[in-house]
This record gives sequence, structure tokens and C-alpha cells, in this order.
Amino acid sequence: MEMLSEKARLDHRIIGFSALYEVTKILSEQTDLVQGLTAILRVLSAFMGMTKGAVCFYDPTRRELRIKAAFGLTGEERRRNRYRVGEGITGKVMKLGLPMVVPDIGKEPHFLNKTRARQPLDLQGITFICVPIRIRGEVLGVLSVERPSHDMRASAEDDLRVLTIVASLIGHAVRLREEQARNLHALDDWKGLRELERELVMRALQEAGGIQVKAAARLGITPRQFAYKMKQYRIIKEFRIKD
Repeated sequence: MEMLSEKARLDHRIIGFSALYEVTKILSEQTDLVQGLTAILRVLSAFMGMTKGAVCFYDPTRRELRIKAAFGLTGEERRRNRYRVGEGITGKVMKLGLPMVVPDIGKEPHFLNKTRARQPLDLQGITFICVPIRIRGEVLGVLSVERPSHDMRASAEDDLRVLTIVASLIGHAVRLREEQARNLHALDDWKGLRELERELVMRALQEAGGIQVKAAARLGITPRQFAYKMKQYRIIKEFRIKD
């Protein structure tokens, strides 16, 4: 039983790795921010079992956090989901700039359930994870997700690690678009996402022992797509590839 549990955790880490790869592709290819953020939340749902998710940014004119993109929420629920800095878990993460994990929101008095998407009894057995979206020390907003706490494949530690990276990527993408709007930099001049994608390809190869088919499977792409990425990032000579 312990071996099965360990295998499940390993599989979940691989899934999280694949989710990160998909997120980097979305942010590097999608120019519309809201569409990109919505696609990212769908990836987190499909790969990691997140049932609800939201990306909120701080609006300095209204002095509150407002939803920019969401998954699993109706339009009315999205309109209700506004927080002052320091209010509830979401507002506290914004204020402190630190992530928070609530193993069971049904037992957490600071979870305000502002969207009223569930009745109080339905909140039991739901894990809530909220991480700050920051760039260069500035907190721009928060990324929050919910998932069933009984899902034994997942660990809060692994999910938190993935979501922290996703939030960091979102922060870079937001700042990039702000700079682009001010004509400071062109989109193609920013290499951060491409460098991360190359690192993910390299890491997949290393963990797969240099076997291209296995590395492609870790990223959830075909061997042909993986071979193209290797050629694109000029890493073919760094490994002996076995088919």
C-alpha cells in the first residue's frame, strides 16, 4: 500500500511538471491576458484536479482585489468575489505577500465564502490554496484554487510549489504586457518564458535518462513535438537520444 501511495505521489509530481510546461506555452503564445489566465486555470483543473480557481489583481483606485479570470464560478459569483487588503484569506495573502494553505475550509473561520458558490456544509473536505502574484518584490494580486482534500494523489506541499511558480510566471507576464503597452519592450524581446521552457525540456530529458519518448510523455507532448523543441533550443547534441 505504501508503494502505491509513493507511486501516486510521483505521478502527481510528473503531472504538476506537465502543467507548468503547458502554462509556459500559454503565456508565451497568448497575447490576450484574460484568455491566457483563463486557459491557465483550465490547465490546473485538468492536470491537478483543481475544482475552482481565480486570479485576482489589486485595483488601487477602488482599493480592493478584483477577479481578472476565474474557473468554476458563475458571473454573479465572480462579481461578489472582492476583497479589501487584509480581508479574509485572500486579502491576508495580498497584505503579507505570503502563501496560505487551508486543509479544510469548512473548519476555517477566516474563509469568508464571499462568492457563496457553496453552502457551509459543502465547504467541508475542500482544500484552499492561495499564493501571491509578485514581481520584483511587488505583490500584484493573488492566485487561489480549491481542490478536494481527500485526493490522496496530491500533497499540499507539491501543489503549493507548482502554484508558486505559476503565480511567478503570471506576474512576469502581467509586467511584460504593461511594459509593452508603454512601448518599453517588444514581446519577442523578453526571453524569460522561453528560457524556462528550455529548462523544462532539459529537466524532462534528465529525469527520463535521455530517452526522448519518455521525456515527451512527462511533458504531455508527442515525441515529434519534443524533437522540435530540442532542435529549437539547440540541445540535441547534449544528449544521446534513444527511441
